[in-house]
Order: sequence, then structure tokens, then C-alpha cells
Amino acid sequence: MNPISMRGEQVYLVLGCGDVGFSVAGRLKERGVELVVVDRDVKKTEQLKEMGFSALVGDFCLPKVLKDAGISRAEVVLLMVPDFRATERALGTINRLKTELKIDPVVVTRVLDEAETAEAKRLGASDALPSSQILANFALSRFEELKGMAKEKRLRALLQELSGGRMAIMLQTNPDPDGIASGVALKRYAKAFGIDADIIYDGSIGLPQNRALVNLLELNLLRAEEVNFTGYTAFALVDVATHANCALPKNILPTIVIDHHLVPASEVGARYQDITVIGSTSTLLTNYLRFAAVEVDRATAAALVIGILTDTMNLTRGATPTDFDAFEHLMELADLDLIGRLQSPAVSPEALNVLARAIKGSKLKGGYLITNVGEVKDHDLIAQTADFLLKREGVMTAFVYGICGNVVYASARTNDVALHLGQALKEAFIPIGSAGGHARMAGATISLKAFGRISKKRDLKAEIDRKVGRKFLEVVGAVKPGVKRKRAKR
Repeated sequence: MNPISMRGEQVYLVLGCGDVGFSVAGRLKERGVELVVVDRDVKKTEQLKEMGFSALVGDFCLPKVLKDAGISRAEVVLLMVPDFRATERALGTINRLKTELKIDPVVVTRVLDEAETAEAKRLGASDALPSSQILANFALSRFEELKGMAKEKRLRALLQELSGGRMAIMLQTNPDPDGIASGVALKRYAKAFGIDADIIYDGSIGLPQNRALVNLLELNLLRAEEVNFTGYTAFALVDVATHANCALPKNILPTIVIDHHLVPASEVGARYQDITVIGSTSTLLTNYLRFAAVEVDRATAAALVIGILTDTMNLTRGATPTDFDAFEHLMELADLDLIGRLQSPAVSPEALNVLARAIKGSKLKGGYLITNVGEVKDHDLIAQTADFLLKREGVMTAFVYGICGNVVYASARTNDVALHLGQALKEAFIPIGSAGGHARMAGATISLKAFGRISKKRDLKAEIDRKVGRKFLEVVGAVKPGVKRKRAKR
């Protein structure tokens, strides 16, 4: 009997391959999971190998067989045998190997009734699933949950290793409710395993909902420029995956990255990384708390609800079954009055004035709305105005820009799935300023120096409209590129 060689870092073990075990293994294989099937039947394992499975013949109640099957790398172990005595023996062996190999996989057993469920959990199973019908379909209905449980175990092990230290939790530049709520949740999770943490941000917390979240939860967030990073033993990025969009010094590698935006793994470089493309990072943090059985107070649950609703546009954009499940779980715990107050924060007179100017000066062309709001005291009002104007009938993309201090700020929002705003703004404004963001929301900043020495406000407005407003329309294809006129010789 030769040990199974595996390509990846983690693997699923399916122990026992009767009708139910075979169905489960097949569903997992369809999802691209690396798995090893172990069964006592030589003919059955040979048939599995012919079908492209990694299979091992042997008694999975024996330590050597489980070691050869790769239990040291197993994220999830699925005991699919109907005989509870065999399950009991296998669980005993797995428990001994956990201690010997210092591993802690998720272990799911097959049981016949609720009495066996309680006994299986007492013997060390993470979960027990009664009835063959449930087991035959569990790979689809429980797959994401099992992945989440396995990830939580790995993060917990890392934090226990770092116990006693202090962690810097870094939010994205100009953090939104999803990032803020996720930071709060990670701080609570880390505390449960002996690590104190500070939540650190750069940029500003300007939108009314963001400020309300910080104020109502009485959060003590630290500004990055006031932080001495040498005082931390671990660094976590939440709702952001790289140095490019946060204030973590370039010479410090993150220890932990948890984000729901798609980023190539090669760009992340953390000891632990969870890049799961779902509706919100708040969903990921909800499940970390949930799977670790960390108690969540009503205010934190409310913040996580707002994080999910904000990034999924009230569960209408990019929401997955995992997001819906997390939302349902949180609503049983959250302070509903606080959720209402966070969803409807007070609007300042300045915000209303900027919105009025935006509406008055707006131009709509082929679903693209652009508007110059002039001078503003708080540049976050530009992003707030873009959020509001996207709701206007006939608008697919809103692009708002204006002056704050010596800088022109631009903010864009879209419902057009064919448009990636982050890339569009980079193409339009990187030559004269900085720009970036996500597919559905992005921003740019341009120094007034880029527009030359113009003394008259009317002339400056016209130049900004040309280099910012029209340039955006050209890049997205709403208007044809303008032809530069040559100055006549005198």
C-alpha cells in the first residue's frame, strides 16, 4: 500500500465509499476539490482509480492508513459508513492523530438518528448529518460552510500561535461600512484567542453612514499617520488585500488578509489569506465568529448587517447564498433600532447644498450622468452625491467631481456590468493624477496644478470640465475623443 501523493496544501478525505460515500465524492470532484477516498474493498478502490479518483484500499480505523491517505493535510474528513461502531473506532483514531500530528480538520460523520448525532459530537465529530438523503446532497448544500469551518480552524490556530501579542487591523483607505464592521468583528475574534488589536485607517471617514457607524458604536479608530507600527507583532488587512489600497508600510508584510474582492494570490503574500468572492467581507467575519462560537454583542451584529447591506446594495448586487445565510443569522442577534439609525443617518445642510448644485448642473448622455459640483468643504460629499445620483431614473453611471482645497476630487458609481470603473478612471486620470477602485465604484484625485495657472473661476471650471468630465465620457465611449485645436500663429 503506497501513500497518496497530493499536489495542493489541503485535501478532503472520504472514508467509506458505499452509495452515499460515492455520491458525496462525485459531487466534491465536480467542484474541483482535491480528495482521497479510503475503503476496505479492493475492487471498489480500483474502480474509483479508473474513474480518475485518488483512492486507497485499507481500514481507515488504523493510524497508518489515515497517514498514508494524507490526513496530515486534510481540511475536512467525511466518515460515510453506516455502521456507527466503525465510526466510533475511526473517530478514536482521528482524535489520537490530531494530538500526534498537531492537526485539527473538520470531521463530519454519517449517522442514522439524533441520538447518534449527539454521541458522534461527544466523540469528537465537528458535525453529524442524519439520513442518507441529506448526505447524498450535502456536497452542494454544505460545501461552502465546510470550507468556512476549515478556514476558521486555520486562522484560529495562527492566532493561538500569536497569543499574547498585539495586532494592527488595517482598513482600506477611506473605509466603508463593510470594512469598518469587518475590522470590529476581527478585533472581537482575535480577543477571544488572546490577542489585543487596534483598528487603523487612513484617508477619511466622511459619509454620514460611515460617521454614524463609528459614533454609534463608540469605536476608537486610530489614524495611520499617528501609529508606531513597530509596536505590533501581527498585521491584518480586512476588506483590502494589498498595500496599494491601505496605509500598511510597504516594508511590512501582512500576517492575515481577509477580503471579498478578487485579487491574484501572488499579489497578497500573507501567512493566512482568505480571498473569497462573495457579497461582503462582513459575511466572512460573521462566519469566523459563528464557527468559533465567539459571542457577538447586538451592536457588532448590527454593524455587520449594515456591512452586508451596503456592499450588496441591500442584497441585490453580488449577494450569494452565503451572504443571505450570514444576514439571516445576524438578524437574530442584532439591535434592530441601531440598524434603523445606521440606515438613515442625518444629512448635513452642506450635503443638501452640494446635492442641489449637482442636480442643477448635471448632464445625462446615454445613461452616463456627469456633474461638476464646484467647491466643497468636505470631499466625501462628492462620493455621497454620486451614490445618490445613481438612483436617478435613466442613469446607469454617475460621475461627480469638484474642488476641495487645492485638489479636484472625482467619484464614480455604476450599475453597468460591462464597465469597470477602477480601470476606466486609471486610464483617464493616471497621467495627471491618481485613480483607482473597484468595478462598481471608483475615485480619482488631481492637483489643481495639473490645470495650469488660470485666474478666472469660469475659465478654471471650463478647463476642469474638459480634462475631467469630458475625458471620462471619452474613456467610457460616451463621446468621441476631442480633436486638439492648434493655436493660430500671430
